[in-house]
Formats: sequence, structure tokens, C-alpha cells
Amino acid sequence: MPPADRINLTGSQRRELKRLIRAGRTEQRMVIRAKIVLAAADGHSNAAIARLLAVGEDTVRKWRGRWRAAPGVASLGDAKRSGRPPKFTAVQVARVKAIACTPPREAGLPLARWSCPELARHAVSDGVCASISPTTVRRWLSEDAIKPWQYRSWIFITDPDFEAKASQVLDLYARTWDGKPLGPNDYVISADEKTSIQARCRCHPTLAPGAARAMRVNHDYDIHRALKTCPGQIVRCKARGAHNRGEVRL
Repeated sequence: MPPADRINLTGSQRRELKRLIRAGRTEQRMVIRAKIVLAAADGHSNAAIARLLAVGEDTVRKWRGRWRAAPGVASLGDAKRSGRPPKFTAVQVARVKAIACTPPREAGLPLARWSCPELARHAVSDGVCASISPTTVRRWLSEDAIKPWQYRSWIFITDPDFEAKASQVLDLYARTWDGKPLGPNDYVISADEKTSIQARCRCHPTLAPGAARAMRVNHDYDIHRALKTCPGQIVRCKARGAHNRGEVRL
């Protein structure tokens, strides 16, 4: 073997290569490359290594040359590839994320919260880009931990008797009433009106989403132009979220 093609390994380099080969989670391509370097260090020719490992001579020559140019396990990794040129600029990505952090009403849209399809449509209509898919928008937001399709409800308790009222409900969940357990023939029934499409106005502003923070929507709301059917008449009413404040104004 010509001196220019010889590989000399230190003790630590040889142990590291053998460790890669024995490790159960090492990629098979890394195992082959480590075996090529070890066989080359033992004085085998390219043709002999290719026959031994069932690979091409060009493959052996390539990894022998990589190791000689930069001795070390890092030289056995894949070279960085440029890949396909990006379709969207960093400014376009930033503008889409900025829109996701803005309440839809500021964009003139009658939406309570953004969805990825709505964000994609608005980005096109706003001139951010010529076309974009909801999947691309979802990937951008997922990478940046911005998820406008998620929201968390929050509420300020204003009822002075909330603790007493809540304790009764919690006791019923635990099948207890007035400090006594319910019997086998006692039943707890939870009933509420069937929710319909209603014009609701939140009592507190919605907080826009941010990095690692979901949109926050307040529980309290006013129902406008709701119709309540009574025996023999229809009454127009304005109601405050009863499950939060326990009041209905007629």
C-alpha cells in the first residue's frame, strides 16, 4: 500500500470505532464506514475491503480519504447538503407569525380565533405571499410554539357566595349532601339549556397567543338578541353567562 494511503489510528480512535460497531443503535451506514477505516488501518487494500464488506471500491476510497483528511469519528458523518432553495423568505414567515399573534377582529374578520386555513387565506389576500398551504402555516407555528387554534379559558370570580355555591356542587359530585352520603336510590342530575348559535359579547378582551402561550378567552359574556320562549309569548332578553355569574336579566 502506498504511504499516502495508509491510515494510522491511535488507541482512543480505535476504541471509539469499535464502540460504534458494537453499539446497537448505531446506524448501519456508520458501522460500514467504521469497519472501512479499521480495515484500512490494518493494511488491507481497497479491493480487499470492498470484497470483505460487500461495498464498492469507490465507497472504500471515499471514506478512507475522508478519514485521512480529518481523522476522527466526525469525518464519518454525512456532509451537509444545501437542499432545495426556500420558497418563502424569512420576512414572509415572520409576517405570517405576526398575523397569528393578532386577534382576527383587528384584521376585519368575524372570527373568534385563527385557524391555519384562515391564516393561509388571509396571508394570500393581504399580499404576504402569492400562495401558501395551511400545512406550511401549521409547521411554522409548531416550530415557534405559536398555536392560535388553541385557547385557554380564564375567569375572575366576582360572586361573593361562590365558595358556598361551589361547595354544594362539589359535594354532589362526591355524592354527599348536607354532610351525609347519598343512598343507592339517590340520583344526581345535571341539566342545562341546549347551546345554540348566539350573539355573544365577551366582558373582557381576549388575550392574543404568543410563544408557548395559548390564546386566553374570558368566560364571562353577554348574550344579545336571544329569544326565550315562554307559555303563550316570546320574550326578547339579554342574559349574562349564568354558569359564571348566576344571573339572567330579562
